[in-house]
Amino acid sequence: MIAGKKSTILKSETPNLTCPKCDKKNTITLNIIGDYGHLLLIPFISKGKRGESNCSNCKQVLSHKDMKSDLKLAYYELKEHVKTPIWFYGGLIAIKVMVIYKIIFINP
Repeated sequence: MIAGKKSTILKSETPNLTCPKCDKKNTITLNIIGDYGHLLLIPFISKGKRGESNCSNCKQVLSHKDMKSDLKLAYYELKEHVKTPIWFYGGLIAIKVMVIYKIIFINP
């Protein structure tokens, strides 16, 4: 595959919340997932962050759009502290370095 989109989990947390489906406490894991576009498996640009919750008891998976208010609040608090990794832009940084090198050292 030459170009595409990949995802990676940036941060996970288990808040002290109850699952809305099975009513078990401390079974939910919140994940902040970072998406990035790649070319030849080299990350080029961030495509944003998204979130999901997973219940370890009933295996329910919710996107951040489907979460109830208390779970959504915990999601937004977690997302606020997660930064987009610099390596999501690794391809762009490499191209910029090569262009600057060419301008400075190759062109008189």
